[in-house]
Order: sequence, then structure tokens, then C-alpha cells
Amino acid sequence: MDNAGTPLLMKAELLPSEKLLQSFGANALLPVYRDAGHTGAKPYVLGASAPRKVLGMLHLTNYRMKFKPAASAEADFSIMLPAVASIHDVSFLFVRKFRLVMHDRTHLEFLRWGILPVISAINAARMGAGQLDWDAIGRDIANAPETLGAWSIMAPAHQPTASVASAE
Repeated sequence: MDNAGTPLLMKAELLPSEKLLQSFGANALLPVYRDAGHTGAKPYVLGASAPRKVLGMLHLTNYRMKFKPAASAEADFSIMLPAVASIHDVSFLFVRKFRLVMHDRTHLEFLRWGILPVISAINAARMGAGQLDWDAIGRDIANAPETLGAWSIMAPAHQPTASVASAE
């Protein structure tokens, strides 16, 4: 587990039966939505251009990945494991980067040195997530939506419309 002095995942932020597997220091590349701040605007359009780097910790649990930024002004978010269709190493020259591609073909990228162990850990957690009772997890999320953060990417079958980031 990386100890970069950035936000840790607190027990109160976990859903019932959720277990923290690993934490990684990472930069999230978050593209800004063109109408950010307007009523009903989504916070980010995944896969858009001109991303900005947000330093933080990527926490991997048996249900999801939760990104907690180091700066308190930035929003935390969750990506449920079944929402991820694939993970790719998109490193180029000295930039070490991996891309999470969602089932709707949007994507989110993270910068980090040593990405192969991160990709392996995420893939292992994704394989285990297939056997979980996602209907029960959905009920747990409905009872404590604040645990997901400011926004979330849910599995295609369990997407609430208000808090999901998607491409337009």
C-alpha cells in the first residue's frame, strides 16, 4: 500500500461487507465538462480531451475503485468494478498511464509509476466482483449514497441517473 500522505479511505466510507484491498497513489486525469457548474450539468465527460491532473489516492475494494483527491476542493468519486469493460496500459515514453474503459466506451485515465501491479490488482478484483450480489450492494448504496463520493460510475444494470458520469 502506498503511503503518500494523501487521503486514506475511512471505515465509514465503506459499504457493508466491502473490504479495502489496496491503495495506490495516482493522478486522475479528469476532463472538465463544458457546462460545469450549471444546473443539472455532469461533473465530467469521460473520454473528453484536455484533462487536468488531480493528485490523490486510488483505493481498490472488492466492490469498486474510489479516488480521493489530496486537495479538499476536489471531488472524490467511485467506479464500480462491473462498470469497467477493460483496462489498458497506454504509457508513452516516460508517461506511465493506464486507461479504464467503461461499457459505454467512455474512459478515465490515471498516471502512476508501476502500473502493471495496479492493473493486475484491478483485474483480480474485477474477476471476484462477478460473484457478488449486486442487487444487495445496490440496496446498500441506496441507503448510503454519500459513500460513493460526489459522483460515481455504476454498472450498466444498476445506474442511477442523477450521479453517473457519462459521455454526451
